[in-house]
Amino acid sequence: MKDTGMIRSLDSLGRIVVPVEIRMTRNIDIGDPIEFFILDDEVIVLRKYTSTECTFCRSLDHVTYYKDQFICSGCLKELGNPQRREEESLPAQTYAEESSGQSRGGRRTKTEEMTLRLEKAMAEHPYANQKELADVLGISQARVSQLKRKLSAAGKA
Repeated sequence: MKDTGMIRSLDSLGRIVVPVEIRMTRNIDIGDPIEFFILDDEVIVLRKYTSTECTFCRSLDHVTYYKDQFICSGCLKELGNPQRREEESLPAQTYAEESSGQSRGGRRTKTEEMTLRLEKAMAEHPYANQKELADVLGISQARVSQLKRKLSAAGKA
């Protein structure tokens, strides 16, 4: 394990700030989920959480781990065939675009996008519990809980 020489204290709520240098070198943005692991009895490891969804289209079907990314078989084929015409290589519209009416140029935060995906999953699996929704979306149960609270606050759930 590499020693960074950086020391941070817990605040009164048990929170700790990950130094910006570490966040930048590990490509961790504000709002990104972080996984915690315990090694031995004295070492706590933090790691940026990566779901098993396709990096490009967010599909969870037929996903392969390729060069540090999860890529579905459809996108992998498109990457292998760069001569395809643009209209063939672009999917019709993603669920998020359909539900919000946004065009491809529109920007959306990760939370907004994940909230839309949760709404879709809840509609498709109305009797699913939080663990099952987390498995469907490839996120943690805690993240599902956060997103459900956000939906409740917005009056959508």
